[in-house]
Amino acid sequence: MGARGAAEWVSGRSGVRDSVALLLTRLLPVRASGGRLAAVTAGVRRPSRSADDTAPTGSAGASAGGGADAASSSIADAVRGSRAQAVKFEPEPPQPSLRSGRRGEHEVQRRARSVSEAALCDDLEHVQIEDVLVPDPPFEVDPYPSSSFLASDVTGVTCGAVYDGDGKLVTWPWETGPCVPERHTGGKRRLHRLDGVIRRGLLASTADGSMGANTTGVRKWRKFTAAEGTTAGRPMDPNAPLAAKLQEEWLAMRFVAALVEDDGVLPNTAAGYFGQVQGWHAKEYGVKLAAGMKLSRLPAMLKGLRRTIGEQGRAVRRGVAPQALRRAMDACLNPADPEQANIRAALALALQGLLRGAEFTADGAFDAGRDLTRSDVVSLTSERLVVMMRPCKNMHHLHGKSVPLIIGAGGEFVDAVAEMQNLFAVDPVAASAAARTPLFRTGAPGGERRALTTTVVRNQVKALMASVGQNPEHFGAHSLRIGGATALFAASADPTIIRTMGRWSSDIYRLYVRACFPQTIEWSRRAGSQQVHDVAQEFEEVDSY
Repeated sequence: MGARGAAEWVSGRSGVRDSVALLLTRLLPVRASGGRLAAVTAGVRRPSRSADDTAPTGSAGASAGGGADAASSSIADAVRGSRAQAVKFEPEPPQPSLRSGRRGEHEVQRRARSVSEAALCDDLEHVQIEDVLVPDPPFEVDPYPSSSFLASDVTGVTCGAVYDGDGKLVTWPWETGPCVPERHTGGKRRLHRLDGVIRRGLLASTADGSMGANTTGVRKWRKFTAAEGTTAGRPMDPNAPLAAKLQEEWLAMRFVAALVEDDGVLPNTAAGYFGQVQGWHAKEYGVKLAAGMKLSRLPAMLKGLRRTIGEQGRAVRRGVAPQALRRAMDACLNPADPEQANIRAALALALQGLLRGAEFTADGAFDAGRDLTRSDVVSLTSERLVVMMRPCKNMHHLHGKSVPLIIGAGGEFVDAVAEMQNLFAVDPVAASAAARTPLFRTGAPGGERRALTTTVVRNQVKALMASVGQNPEHFGAHSLRIGGATALFAASADPTIIRTMGRWSSDIYRLYVRACFPQTIEWSRRAGSQQVHDVAQEFEEVDSY
């Protein structure tokens, strides 16, 4: 049978015809611009598993006879073309048949997606696509990183406000009440009814009422940071990078080095100034410099500076000997003069009572609730003097004048009881005005009378010691306290007794007065009776309290 006969035989039998067409479709595919199978499968009905898939469409809807002729002609043409042109056909994987119904539709969609993805992969195989996840730039240390870390694009914090990725201000849930509509204040803290109390308490935490902002160290810190082109306030998040904290430590060391190198400040003094800065910064911003990190290199630097530069010896601060004070007062101060009687009584009481300057003087405006008044003298007899006072240490002054100062009469060189009796005689005060009148005051009667100040006491002590041949540069207001403590030491008083009489602890002193009242009177009397030959730093501990 020739080729023409084979074609006629195939075209006359539809089942054989369809099988041959399917076989040629799988083994000899021919690509054409109009579709995947253009020549071989034209007009051929492919076998299907369901009746829905066998519905003829387009050219497949032709008559059976026409379809047979077309199939035989297509087979003959394909065979002749393959022999004449020696076309090399690419084998393709077998195509699975489609299912019927909704599953078939899903399979068609899945095949379409597979074809689209394969075509996209072919197109993008040689295309260079940049990574959409751009790596972060390497971290660089800012010369002054504290402010930049708080207000930077990294944290999203600017002047206390937090913004999201779209640049919108973030309002935190705790900033609004359950019934208050959400709103923001432009990055500023909302005022609360208790903020005034908080601020008042913080300001009163230091004696100057400014949280230490007016101390020498803070003033020098502001000057230094202004010269460096940065800010004095440097709050930093404790979670800030370590490099930023170390840079803050380096700035602090530069400040201390500038104090020593440029201002000629001794290393110990510079350390004290930096301590003032740390205290102020903690109260003002709630955190110390460098986010409160322990500055390990700063103490090491100060230790090295002490070795290389050295520390000058402390200025000589000598105590006033009781016999020297008595000789100087008799020579320079007239007990009959009201103003000089005030000076005599103040100096005698300070020596026998081991008083600090702030305990019997009034620096600044006189405050009857804080400073000594005439009404604070609760007992003045021939045997003793009792003055209610406030201690200036350990915050006990907040409880008012709760410490009784006991002075025994009969001191051989200094007798504060006799001096106070003379004062009340030559400078009397009406009982109705005693509560608002300073205990010791300067100025002539009839003129302006002011409370005695530390400066007046310091100048009087220097002048009196110069009058008896002593170097006035070695004396000051604190010399009276040193002299009284050293006199007790010379009188064989135990150091514990000296600390108690000097009110190193006000609580212990009150207990001692109640339990050992006669001893208190006796020791104060001895302080005014003991003759001391050289009072230069003999009881050095008193100079630190």
